[in-house]
Amino acid sequence: MAHMDRFVEVYKEMQAFLMQDMAAHFEMDPNRERYLTQMMDTTCIGGKYNRGLCVVDVAEQMAKERGVSEAELERILHDACVCGWMIEMLQAHFLVEDDIMDHSKTRRGKPCWYLHPGVTAQVAINDGLILLAWATEAATHFFAERPFLAQVLRAFHRVDLITTIGQLYDVTSMVDSGMLDAHVERSNTADYVEYTTFNYNRIVKHKTAYYTYWLPLQMGLIVSETTDRVDATQLHEVAMRMGEYFQVQDDVMDAFTPPEKLGKIGMDIEDAKCSWLATTFLESASEAQIQTFKANYGVNDAEKVAVIKQLYRDTDLLGKFKQYEEGVVAAVEGIIQAMEGSSPFFAESVRTLWGKTYKREK
Repeated sequence: MAHMDRFVEVYKEMQAFLMQDMAAHFEMDPNRERYLTQMMDTTCIGGKYNRGLCVVDVAEQMAKERGVSEAELERILHDACVCGWMIEMLQAHFLVEDDIMDHSKTRRGKPCWYLHPGVTAQVAINDGLILLAWATEAATHFFAERPFLAQVLRAFHRVDLITTIGQLYDVTSMVDSGMLDAHVERSNTADYVEYTTFNYNRIVKHKTAYYTYWLPLQMGLIVSETTDRVDATQLHEVAMRMGEYFQVQDDVMDAFTPPEKLGKIGMDIEDAKCSWLATTFLESASEAQIQTFKANYGVNDAEKVAVIKQLYRDTDLLGKFKQYEEGVVAAVEGIIQAMEGSSPFFAESVRTLWGKTYKREK
């Protein structure tokens, strides 16, 4: 069975269990069960599933390296799909909450969940929390007899925490650190001195790299019971490299890819995000350009946004992105080649994931 077909079938199985669990243990009425089914389908279905399918690919490759029987391979692939959907639910949870925080309008070419006619921001926040809880509920049900249940949950919840800390760094990046005080009204920075490469990398490592790359790769090793066959340092390094590149791509596309192609309306400039474009610009721009940047950045005004984008063009940030990309390619290829010596099957899975990341357009 093809990975995607298997993945879809396991989704249906997980959804059936979760809805039965709602009815059996939470006095759930049919109307709310219907609503939750709609919520799960709308928030979890429609993406590329790269995170979830990565778990399946890694598990299959490593099971082959172990030389397992056909019956054990079927069990491993099913477990991998469950872990894959746990990560997709984690992703859906983050997107539901993030869209509310960022006042986003569209997601995957459709209205954000909180903007659906029968949903409010208040309800959507809770829906996002339900998605996160469902992931744990699925693990404790499907992995009840597995020796790796605790390992799966530790990795999953550790990355959940890491990602929320990354979100903290992101949503507070536009405020001078010395002014962060829960008891004093905050205002956005005026000098942008904290828009540095270090602070940007801190955001993307915690907010994006762990749950998008490290967790899927690690989950694949856990369910195939092969974590001892891969160098943990190399795994971490390649995940962080790819994760940083993934976020830099997102930042560039947010400004320069048309919304109809991207599937959402980019708001990084209006939201004064500490993006790769902003930090790279500030590192090389002239004093006059920086003053223009300060006068126009972080304002929800089409003319001011256009000024910022023109500044980015004037300083050839797309050219700088290509140079950055070349460096990432060399680094990732080097790590994959090093992995091939000790675990060629895992290296092949990493190469597959890298192939889905490099030069992506949305």
